[in-house]
This record gives sequence, structure tokens and C-alpha cells, in this order.
Amino acid sequence: MMRIQKMPKDGNENGDKSENGLTTHEKLIWGDVKDLVSCKNKEIEEYLFVKHVMRPLLGRKHVNPGILLLVAKEFLESVEKIITSQRPSWRADVASVDTNRSSVLLMDDLTLFAHGHVEDKPCLSVEIKPKCGFLPSSSFIAEENVIKKSITRFEMHQVLKLRENEISEISEYDPLDLFSGSKERILEAIKALYTTPQNNFRVFLNGSLVFGGLGGGICKTTSKVELAFEHILKDIIKTDDGLRADRFIELVAETVYTSGVLDQLLDVQKLDRYNIEGAIHVYYDFIDQPCKVCRELNQFSSMHSIPMDEKVNILKEFLISATAKDCSVMISFRSTEAGLSKSSSHSNLHLETTKQEFEYKVHFIDLDMRSLKKMEVYYELDKKIMNTYLEMLKKKGTQPQCL
Repeated sequence: MMRIQKMPKDGNENGDKSENGLTTHEKLIWGDVKDLVSCKNKEIEEYLFVKHVMRPLLGRKHVNPGILLLVAKEFLESVEKIITSQRPSWRADVASVDTNRSSVLLMDDLTLFAHGHVEDKPCLSVEIKPKCGFLPSSSFIAEENVIKKSITRFEMHQVLKLRENEISEISEYDPLDLFSGSKERILEAIKALYTTPQNNFRVFLNGSLVFGGLGGGICKTTSKVELAFEHILKDIIKTDDGLRADRFIELVAETVYTSGVLDQLLDVQKLDRYNIEGAIHVYYDFIDQPCKVCRELNQFSSMHSIPMDEKVNILKEFLISATAKDCSVMISFRSTEAGLSKSSSHSNLHLETTKQEFEYKVHFIDLDMRSLKKMEVYYELDKKIMNTYLEMLKKKGTQPQCL
């Protein structure tokens, strides 16, 4: 399959990326990745980021950087025409295919297994966008925002998305359950994602989308949707009618628990040790500008006094964490016969409730490098999320709990 880059329709392509790759400040951030710093091509630079930065952190087995493939402008224009009608209007209005690119990424189709015929063994794949799996504890979080330390970013962001009509109802999903390491809580997380998938949970059968939506996704799984999904699972999950979706949810939860890949992802997410409220001070020092945050709040942050090399590391780790907080996990399944020799390249799992054997593979996708200039965007979005959530609590007459 091909991965093709989008471009914001406001013309602000990729934040502060220059025409020749990284900006001067970004070259300092990624100075220890020689190939990345010397790269003069935007597309190759993104490929190198996945290869040299994210793959070592998340594991070679679970990250495929792909292969760069040259394409013509006419090809990208034809792709844009085809996909525009398939994307939610609010997403299509924000960004379109970047037809000025000279290459795309050719990648393995992770919704299929590389060996064997599709008609022999159907391949069922699940795409999960886990989001941030921990509560921040940074001392730089303002007193009025202390609720961050007890309520997930995901839950608070849902309130803003509801107000801005990006979703029609609040998701039941709690990322802390998915990252908990507890089999029971992981199961609860998958159930919640199935019930309110939004754009965080999608299922493919032999490469075709069969559950969840493109782009914006669907907010609530109706009985009609569930009935159709039960029928799709008929030849894959061997159990009674009406129970297949439940067994499928168990299969996904068991795989997340057994594989342990989210432990690796959580470690990378936790590279953000200071939260945006701390890291933003470092950002202004690094780009040699007066700190807008200190000016607004009329207070000085001790972050301004730390050595420059430490500031570089803080920004680097924050940007890596930002990628990890917004990536997706793709898990693919194929049933196998008990007792047969199994592929050494894939892991295996026994689903006790159906007495079935499955082989599976897990990959991280959407590991794009974050632009340094997005630091201000992150800070403003964080403020917006907090203000909206605290405003909602105030209307309800609920006071945030101080820790």
C-alpha cells in the first residue's frame, strides 16, 4: 500500500519545515541523527525519522519505515480526486493530498499477512489509536490545571470535541485502562472502543474496512451495525450467533495483554516529563524569543535557568512523545490449525472461549515527526482543552480535586 502525505489547506505546510528539510533549530534538536540532519528532502526526512528515531524506541519487529517511491504530480492529483468524497467533510476542508510531493512511502499492507492466499485464511485486522496512556505529574502544571493529574487528556479533550461538533457524544474509552497491564481493564478498554469507536477503533477484513469509519469514524455502535459485524465474523470467530463480537473483543484484548507492545509505547510517551506547561518555557529560550507564557502569567519559570544541552534534550523527548501519543497500533489475526507448524515471523495465541488458535502480528503506524513550531500549537490547544473542561465542571457545580 502507499502512504501519501496531506497538506493543510491554510497553506501552512508542515509547520516550520523549510523547503530543504529541517529548520536550523530542528537540526540542533536532531543533531545526533546524522542522516536526518543532512537530509535535504522533506519526504526522505520523514522516512529517516521513523527508521532512526522511532523504530529503535518501539522495536524493529513492530515498526516498518517503508520504501520511498517516486511518483508524478498527475498521480497524486488523481488520488486526491478519488479520496475526497470518502473523507468526512470537516477533515476534507482542513487538509488535502499534497500534490507537490515527489515521492510516497510504499509499505506492507498490515491488514494482510505476507504469505498465503486471502481466500485460504481470512485476515482480520484492528487499528487502535490508543492516545496518551498516563497522567502527568509535572511540577510545572499550574495550580488551576491540577485536574490534569487525575483526569486523562483524552477525557478532557472529548468535551472540547463535543462542543466543536467533531463528535456527537462522549467516548466511553479510558486510555489508562488500555495501558494498565491488567487483563480485565484492557478488556474494558476494548469494549469501550467497540461501543464508541469514533476514529480510535477500526476493523478490516482482508484489507477492506468493515467496522468504524474513514477519517472521523462513527461515534456509537448501533444494534444494526453490530448485527452486520456479527455476520462478517461468521467464518472467523467460531461461536454461537450473537456472541461473535464479544469473542472478537476478547481476542483483541488478549492480544494487547499478551504482546505487551503498549508497555513499549507507554515508555516512549513518558519521555514527556515536563508536560507542555513546562516544555513551552524551554521552547522560547531555544528559539531565542521572550517567553510569552511568563509574560502572560507574570511569573518566572525555573526552566529558563537550565543548561542549553538539557533544553535540547527536553524538546527532543517532548516531540518524540507527541508522536507516540498520536500514533496507531495495527493488530492482524489469522486462524491456524492446532498442532500445525507455525510461522516463526508471527506470534500465536489461543482463544480459550472459542478453542481457536490464531497467529497475529502487531505494528505501530502513523509515526510522523512533529514540527518544532507546533510547540505553540500544543500549548494553545492545551489551554483550550483545560478552559473548556473547567468551564463544563463549573456549569455542573463540580469543583476539580486538588492533589
